[in-house]
Amino acid sequence: MKAMLKLFAVAVCAAVLAACGGGGDKTPKVPVVVQPAYKMTETAVGTGRAAASGDLVTFTYVGYLYDANQAANGYRGEKIESSVDIGTTFTATVGVGAMLTGWDQTLIGMQAGGKRTAILPANLAYGANTRDAQIVNGIKYAAITPNAPLVYDFVMVNVSPQVVIPNVPATELKTIDVTTGTGTAVVSGQTVSVRYTGWLYDGTRSTFKGAKFDDNTATGDALLKFVTGSTDVISGFSTGVIGMQLNGTRTIIIPANLAYGATAKAGNARYGVAIPANSALVFDVTLVSSP
Repeated sequence: MKAMLKLFAVAVCAAVLAACGGGGDKTPKVPVVVQPAYKMTETAVGTGRAAASGDLVTFTYVGYLYDANQAANGYRGEKIESSVDIGTTFTATVGVGAMLTGWDQTLIGMQAGGKRTAILPANLAYGANTRDAQIVNGIKYAAITPNAPLVYDFVMVNVSPQVVIPNVPATELKTIDVTTGTGTAVVSGQTVSVRYTGWLYDGTRSTFKGAKFDDNTATGDALLKFVTGSTDVISGFSTGVIGMQLNGTRTIIIPANLAYGATAKAGNARYGVAIPANSALVFDVTLVSSP
């Protein structure tokens, strides 16, 4: 949660030769890549609700480098990523900037069971950002180079209409102590370490816990360490632990204005659930250490 996924940007020196120190411009050059036009091909229509901006969609994807020499294979080059290979789906709110621009553009209008293939120029994909080649579950994926156009195959699994959730706390933080803990209560300004699990707020459930988007409870996960009352983490989380005692567990219901506000966020890739804009959140937090 403290470090949401961010892609790296490549800096390009635009100064003249003399300003760069003379002796030749040694600035790394980002290669110019011929970009295909965006193209979407629908290979199966699907049934039911067509995804509209703000809807919660669940889908699978397989991504490839665009290869102009592979027209017979739909311009699919080397594979770069796949939810299908690891047996998972991806769930996010469509049309609110929670995904790649090209994904949003392609998924709008899809129905459950529908299939689409999209050719994405780099500006609709990862742009000048890069990613090294990687091996996931024994499967090798190619590197993503600067300004690489990509090809994606999508299968829509489910489309849910945007739900206006009742009883979302308007401006006030709510806390419920599940286990009290022992020792001195945490005060603002102290450094603490916690375990947590985060869900999207769902007022239709008795627990208010909707889709899980993040946690640090798995074996090997690092504790979340931060200063209470600071901006190290979202405001509602930072203040919500104040008053907790060692080994205590607390449920914290955080209104959107004390969470990410109007900004959509990616969740933990482990769960594939994005945080839509203006979302209230629910956390279960256990205080592991404090001064």
